[in-house]
Amino acid sequence: MPVLHFRAFCFALMMVAIPSLADLPSPVSNNDEAVQRIVSGIISYTRWPKLLAPPRICIFSSSRMAKIIEKNITPLSFTPVIVENNEETLTSKCDGIYFGSESPEEQMKLIAAYQPRPLLLIAEQNTQCVTGSSFCLNINATPVTFAVNLDSLSRSGVRVNPEVLMLARNTHHD
Repeated sequence: MPVLHFRAFCFALMMVAIPSLADLPSPVSNNDEAVQRIVSGIISYTRWPKLLAPPRICIFSSSRMAKIIEKNITPLSFTPVIVENNEETLTSKCDGIYFGSESPEEQMKLIAAYQPRPLLLIAEQNTQCVTGSSFCLNINATPVTFAVNLDSLSRSGVRVNPEVLMLARNTHHD
């Protein structure tokens, strides 16, 4: 009889503990930390003309960065503004845009609507980095890498420390 009580107790404990485990925050992956470190580094080495406060960065909810911000890994060097669409982005008057699953064509359309305002542009899903954003992260690589579109950067109106540009040539950014 005591064995039956023990099994019933273990079963009851599992019924209470398993739903509680689902509520725990998921562990932060090394790639998430690398994405945050790279993005924060790019932003901290970027200068906007006449900007007196931390830059406001519009982050599309489709991006990995939005999920990282929700997890609140570490303090940020910028003010994140999570946006759902182009209209929200335009009304938010951000100093930078972080794209998620938006195509380079969609990026170009939004960038054109934002001009002539100085704007830092970073994308996750623009692996070619030929059109659209100035900085393109390869979040599927281990370690996470990024490329620079110098044409886009030269038209962006922001200035980025040349050492950051040199890092884009390097395959390891950590």
